[in-house]
Amino acid sequence: MSPLASHNETQRRRRAVQHTEKVPWLRMTNDFIFNEYKARQFWERREYGHALAFAERAATAASEKGDDAGWWRMRFLFGECQRELGLIDDCAATAENLASHPLAGSDAVLKGKARALQSLALQGLGQLPEALAVARAAVDSPFDPEHGASAKLEAQQVLVAVLAESGNLEDAWREAEKLATLIDEESGSERAGKAYWSIGNAAFLVGKPTEATYYHGLASAALSRINDVSLWALFNKASAFMRLTANLVEPETLQCIERAEMAISITGGTKQDEIELGITRAYWMYLTGECSEARAHMAVLMQEAELMAPHIEGEARLLYARILRDEGQPEEAAKYAAESARLFENAGASARAEQSRGFLEDAREVS
Repeated sequence: MSPLASHNETQRRRRAVQHTEKVPWLRMTNDFIFNEYKARQFWERREYGHALAFAERAATAASEKGDDAGWWRMRFLFGECQRELGLIDDCAATAENLASHPLAGSDAVLKGKARALQSLALQGLGQLPEALAVARAAVDSPFDPEHGASAKLEAQQVLVAVLAESGNLEDAWREAEKLATLIDEESGSERAGKAYWSIGNAAFLVGKPTEATYYHGLASAALSRINDVSLWALFNKASAFMRLTANLVEPETLQCIERAEMAISITGGTKQDEIELGITRAYWMYLTGECSEARAHMAVLMQEAELMAPHIEGEARLLYARILRDEGQPEEAAKYAAESARLFENAGASARAEQSRGFLEDAREVS
């Protein structure tokens, strides 16, 4: 088990104990309906620790009664809670177990949902080639047009996100255009917002800023209606970073950063969210000429590199390399660029690795 996985397992057990202690009546009933109701109630409130505990209890009750459908449903919710709590290794294992279950073998919608969740977890771990393979398998599931529309939309969105993260930009945009055709009035605000978000990201990366800002505008409008502060924070954080990669140093970009900072200050966010938002803020400082401030900001963030997913650490090290070069330290910049290239390569983000190597060559020429 990796240090991260070991840490996650320790945290998972600690949370399970803590949440059980906080709600002693959790131990008082094995009733499936009650536990499912409470799990979904806590999920809607975004109290993921409690939701995870009740989902696990409900899954156990369903298993004891031979209710495979109830077990699968609650284990899927359990996996979603793991992802929200940052237990990414555990989430990937749960999703793999769900995808290989006989129930998913006979239901393409369930198979697609499990594979999409697994792909998201693998992406979070920086295992992009594996995430891409799983995302393609999810999209290729034979969805029922009448009952599988939402699962098809979600699977397609995951595929676009992984392709973009992996640097397969032309493929990402091609799949993003397909994704746009799947969004309709039945999609709902949250699904539509997430889909528009992915399309906008792909457009930014492929060099289509007009289309990118258009789709991110649609995403912003859709997500602002669902009263989910955490999701609103994540969208604005990601949108700001995409805008900065496209050199859109404008008021709308700063507004995205400030929205994300305010939303995360309200919801608390995860440590990883805070780090990624800090990187985005440093990026803004760098592009607006506050190079010394950006350097100081990044120096603090790099002390927590072990908490970053590999591709996020790659982005952080590349940004820090750019800052160091402009601060007159080409040799230090080259070291960070080299490590960035290695991280991207190991994560399967070959296009980003190539960009890091290109920067590395430039830094070496300067030094």
